[in-house]
Amino acid sequence: MSELLRSDGGFDFLGIKRIAQFHTRGGVSNLTSWIGFLEAVDVEDIEQIPDFILSDTLEKDLDVAINVCAMGLRKTKYLPNGTQTGSRGGAISEDEHEGAYLKSWEDFEIVNFVDEPLYTEEILSTAEAAGQTRLATALWLIVKDICEDGRMLSEDWYFARILHEYFREYPIKLESAFLIGELFKELCIKQAYEGDLSAYYVNLADEQLRRQRGAESTKKKAEELREFCVELFVEMAGQGGPRLMMAPAEVQAHELRKAALGKRPDDFVRSGKPYSVEWFLRNIIEDRKVQIVEKLENQRL
Repeated sequence: MSELLRSDGGFDFLGIKRIAQFHTRGGVSNLTSWIGFLEAVDVEDIEQIPDFILSDTLEKDLDVAINVCAMGLRKTKYLPNGTQTGSRGGAISEDEHEGAYLKSWEDFEIVNFVDEPLYTEEILSTAEAAGQTRLATALWLIVKDICEDGRMLSEDWYFARILHEYFREYPIKLESAFLIGELFKELCIKQAYEGDLSAYYVNLADEQLRRQRGAESTKKKAEELREFCVELFVEMAGQGGPRLMMAPAEVQAHELRKAALGKRPDDFVRSGKPYSVEWFLRNIIEDRKVQIVEKLENQRL
């Protein structure tokens, strides 16, 4: 399912007069496409873009993912509201790099999860003297703080981990770009589905617990009925004498069933039907034979 997220027009840049962004979802997939138009196009026509065009125009600009993560992290305590994010291209100064950037991100008032300064000027300067960038050092400390706070794989962790992977080295290595893509994909899935999945698994766990309790209750009831039948048969044997004890097992089960249903007709029922003679034969006469004999011998003593 695809939907038009935004459509910007009214400008002319390198011949492009309108740019549209689409969001496509299917199962757990969550992708974005950008399309530029060389002429004015009505929104109604843009919405009819076929799937193969959206497939060809999937967003593949690494800078976009970095900017999305920077804006996400800016909503947390780890980046000040004044942090600027964007992308550089073309003619740039010697101390800058092409690609995504963060500006005005330093804030020595930021604290970690134990309310201590997340970083200090000394920490950043020492890292810089050792050949590391101040930004990469700060991002690593953010990732470390999130992990020590027990929030690895949280949205904040994805934001910070992706940013650190991008800014730790220039130019970015191929394996780092691949990792960013994988992490960003997981982040998109997490944002789109984790709430629903969490609720589903909570309900599933509750249902499993209810079933377990139901099974335990059923097992307990079945055992109580067996104990009742043993006591009832011993009582019947005491009253009936050798006749009942010498009778075939099927006859014993039939007599026991008749007596049990007479005393507790509502308990020996399954799916609206009384327990069969077979149940009394297998579960009492055969399975509890030793217990019955022991109880009868104890009575004689």
